[in-house]
Amino acid sequence: MKKAADDSGADFVDLYAHTGNNTACDGANRGIGGLLEDSGLEIGLPIPWYAHPNEKGRDIQAGRVATKIEEVLNR
Repeated sequence: MKKAADDSGADFVDLYAHTGNNTACDGANRGIGGLLEDSGLEIGLPIPWYAHPNEKGRDIQAGRVATKIEEVLNR
């Protein structure tokens, strides 16, 4: 994805570099929800995370994206 962004002149936010070592097995400090852990979302029934970013992971990723947007706007 980085190569495609570079090739097209787009900016790339490498989220993996900041979250790739945070797994669903990292206990209470994890940024990834467990496979069967409820996400807090409901559509009739609770929806599990299925190993997607939880609130902490979402906030880490959003912070990286916001930092890149700020860099781009301040060029």
